[in-house]
Amino acid sequence: MGLVEAVFGPDKVTGGWERLAYLFPLLFGYVIASNRRFENVLRHERGLALVCAILSTALLVWWAGLTGFDDIVAGDVPGWGALQGLAGWAWIMAILGFAGSWTARQHQVQTIEAGRAAGRPNSRLFRAARYANEAVLPFYVLHEPVIVGAAWVIVRWEAPILAKYLALVIVSFAGTLALYEVVVRRLRLTRFMFGMKKPRRRATERTTNAVSGLGRLRGDEVQLTR
Repeated sequence: MGLVEAVFGPDKVTGGWERLAYLFPLLFGYVIASNRRFENVLRHERGLALVCAILSTALLVWWAGLTGFDDIVAGDVPGWGALQGLAGWAWIMAILGFAGSWTARQHQVQTIEAGRAAGRPNSRLFRAARYANEAVLPFYVLHEPVIVGAAWVIVRWEAPILAKYLALVIVSFAGTLALYEVVVRRLRLTRFMFGMKKPRRRATERTTNAVSGLGRLRGDEVQLTR
């Protein structure tokens, strides 16, 4: 990715990744998913990827402070694109590695405790992870127009750049989450349009209904014996 960004350079408008460069992480994702050995390497090297991501990002921030945004957007900073590509790819690898490691541990725990946990609600962390996993694609599709709309208002504020950045992050995240929850997740049509599966009844609800039905049946048997 560092080589890709070095070739294509930063976007001439935003200074971010060149749009054509996004094709390569998509292709790399298919390659990684095609063989479990790649996933195992990501889990094993997740710490190294995280260190690389933090260091390269810190260097980018320091470099941007010295150089200036205009020169970066104009492509007049040699090596910037390569470092930007390295930082972005390192963050992707670190996130995939830690997520894969956590998922593997959760799977082992659920397998071991399957008998003891029968009929018991899942942990909050597991439910949150399942919710987030289902929301990934809709969240990705919805986030950009929300960010653009929020930024159109926030950039006009008379406030420090850090305050505007934090406000944009909070508002855009909350707005995207609200759109997903209200417009996408709860409606069958929009779930289908965003590639989501049909909503399923919770296992805990089925278990509760079964237990309550068994209890009523036993109560009726007691009354009949009387």
